[in-house]
Amino acid sequence: METDGSGAVDRVPTVDLVLCSGCGRCVAACSAKLITLETARFHKNAVIRNPERCNCCGLCVKACPVAALL
Repeated sequence: METDGSGAVDRVPTVDLVLCSGCGRCVAACSAKLITLETARFHKNAVIRNPERCNCCGLCVKACPVAALL
């Protein structure tokens, strides 16, 4: 994902459910509170709710320790 050097991203991030560990760091990093953790088949994953409200700041992408936000 391209950034402009400030950490901002060029589009709304998506979550790679295979890589997501469900740690919640992206949830804490999202200032707009658009990311939640949901459990499916005994595995927690990040889910971006209301992606149209995302300001593409890139904080969630930066906070993810396993690069699950693309």
